Amino acid sequence: MHTYKTTAYAKINLFLRVCGVLEGGYHQLYMLMQEIGLGDDIAVELDDSRDFDIDVEVGLGWNKEDDLCYKAAKAFYEAYGQSENLPYTSIKTTKNVPSQAGLGGGSSDAASVLMVLQNHFEQPLSEDKLKEIAKKLGADVPFFLAGGTSICEGIGEIIRPLPSLEGTHIILVKPEVGVPTGKCFKMSDETPQLFDYYEYKSSLEEIYNDEKLTPEERIKKASGLMTNDLQIPAEVLVPEIKSINDAIKETGAIFNSMSGSGSCSFGIYDNEEAQEKALELLRNDPRTSSCSIIPTILI
Repeated sequence: MHTYKTTAYAKINLFLRVCGVLEGGYHQLYMLMQEIGLGDDIAVELDDSRDFDIDVEVGLGWNKEDDLCYKAAKAFYEAYGQSENLPYTSIKTTKNVPSQAGLGGGSSDAASVLMVLQNHFEQPLSEDKLKEIAKKLGADVPFFLAGGTSICEGIGEIIRPLPSLEGTHIILVKPEVGVPTGKCFKMSDETPQLFDYYEYKSSLEEIYNDEKLTPEERIKKASGLMTNDLQIPAEVLVPEIKSINDAIKETGAIFNSMSGSGSCSFGIYDNEEAQEKALELLRNDPRTSSCSIIPTILI
């Protein structure tokens, strides 16, 4: 039996622009996705002595076939193409990433399962095939195969790495309620944010490719340009998001925003000392005292 343990790190969106609707209901996006130091713990056991099956832990009332880790393993084995002598596969996930947060926890879990199986079987699938599987599993999954700091386009499957922002200090603030993603995108479609895509892209990528600047300096310089087109509709659906972002801004964050379709927001800080001071303020602020407040870093 082989046991693999890994951490499926979450992400934030430093910015997210909705550039139109594609066939099938997907959206054309332009965004900067960044891996963070908060993640779920994944354990995958492969047992050649037992009959093949894929087993995952799911909550009451859930079918394992609906679990993204199950779907990832099933898709991998189907692509692998060998129906004989496949090992019994058990996947256990310890959740540390809040759900319905816009942090991509489930997508990261699925990507981690794909990478564990790809490594165990000594890279049987091409990089393109692995990306194809990831894209079918979910729009965020391809990013997690790469991780780090990346511009993501298309529905999220076109990945271009940027110079790393690792080590930057952030605080996540997640209210108890989540945002219904479908409704959020629908409201965004009803009031599209018009902007010059090429000018926007050129300006932001010039800043984020400037390695003469520290990560914090890049974020500060880009802060006036960065926006999340889903934040305004999310604030209508979950009004707490606006008050949370107001509270984060007042702690001295160099940039703050909502991640993805929410409901988690974040603040970015110059250093660990500023992060610690902000953490104390947020824990004592009535606007955020009932939220999950998590200090971490960009990785």
